[in-house]
Amino acid sequence: MTVTEIAPRGKTASQVSTDADFSFRIKNRDLRGLGLSVGAEIPEEMFRQVLLPLLDEYALRRAADLLKDRDYTERELRRKLEESGSPEICVDSVLEWAKEHRYIDDRRYAENYVSWHSAGKSRRRILSELLLKGIGQELAELLLSEMPPDEESQILLLLRKKHYDPESRDPAERRRIASFLSRRGYSWSEIESAMKKCAEGTSVPE
Repeated sequence: MTVTEIAPRGKTASQVSTDADFSFRIKNRDLRGLGLSVGAEIPEEMFRQVLLPLLDEYALRRAADLLKDRDYTERELRRKLEESGSPEICVDSVLEWAKEHRYIDDRRYAENYVSWHSAGKSRRRILSELLLKGIGQELAELLLSEMPPDEESQILLLLRKKHYDPESRDPAERRRIASFLSRRGYSWSEIESAMKKCAEGTSVPE
């Protein structure tokens, strides 16, 4: 394996590329300590016994720093580690460690997410956000069926905040508010039902 490029990453680190399609970020002090420079060979023994354990340590420390502040899904943590320059082989190793010790648990994350957001977000919006975070659709839909958001109360509250007047005969204003609610993930049938309850004098939550 031969070093083909070394590019600075901030003041204290560099990104190293090789002819083996293996790239990694390394602290400059370790770069110098290993004697790496453009054109230098990385012997297999050095790679396995020195460089790879060093990169594993970087990735593990980065993961620990991230996880001490908040919970992550497996996909989110992978993305963060990759952004920090950790090679895939190290990212895979750290993720296995994190799952084994339950530092990451996608089901726990999804349960907490649904619980925290079901009071203020639509089912469709929560589902979309969970999928983007890497939660499987089957698990996300199962949890949302177990802890369904009270969408009617949410819509009624938003109607109050938007000063919706059910007596208004302005169809453009009605469409504008309905479009706003639709963009937040509520179905047209739910919106129509909530607007009808407003017209019937249903109390709007504070």
